[in-house]
Amino acid sequence: MQFKDTALILAGHGSTKNADSSRFTRETAHRIRERGIFGEVRSAFWKEQPSYADALQGLKAKKAVVVPWFLANGYFTTKILKREFAEIAGVECRVTEPIGSRPEILGHFQKRAERLLEAKNWKPNQVSLLVASHGTPLHTGSSGAAIGLAEQLAKYGYRTARAVFLEEEPKIADWRVLVQEGPVVVLPHFLAGGLHGSEDVPELLGISGSREGWYRSENVEVGYGEPLGRPEEVEEMIIELAAAKA
Repeated sequence: MQFKDTALILAGHGSTKNADSSRFTRETAHRIRERGIFGEVRSAFWKEQPSYADALQGLKAKKAVVVPWFLANGYFTTKILKREFAEIAGVECRVTEPIGSRPEILGHFQKRAERLLEAKNWKPNQVSLLVASHGTPLHTGSSGAAIGLAEQLAKYGYRTARAVFLEEEPKIADWRVLVQEGPVVVLPHFLAGGLHGSEDVPELLGISGSREGWYRSENVEVGYGEPLGRPEEVEEMIIELAAAKA
């Protein structure tokens, strides 16, 4: 599988407050670049450099495929990226579905939950499960991916499984009301952790860290999963997205 006439651009959000937000994006771009599948491979960000516009400057290829480094098909993927990657300077751009659209995401989530349960020797029916995502009132599709994952995870027999959000109802901040009794497994629906997965969500949960493991929040045991986005997890998904209809 070779696409030497095509540039691959990984388009993420980035952060001015947390350097880890873009680390996995850059590392994944490097790994794919080393494989020589595409003519060029670049990463670009909304809040960091290089910007989306920078990513299109000086391309040798006349075609570019843009893979959104996002988990939900929401405001950024349907509005911002489509606008920012309209054809510029003779480069024909195609924006794919986001990483979060891939079916492998469910398996990665379930593995995280299984690791946490094994650490305590518990069964799914002994714990509640929350998928903690961003959400936004700007686009109705933003919450869809997290809600879908929670519904699929519920089939594994958890006491309850639901999605909670930073900017939509039900809020992560209200998790104690939503989960009447512990323990609870929380799976952060964020790529690479960053500001939200490593700081905001743990603070709202009242736990003392963001590494995968078990914590106590007052009298409730909280299992916190590893955020998604390690290069070895997403590399093949990105190539599949970019190669589709290429």
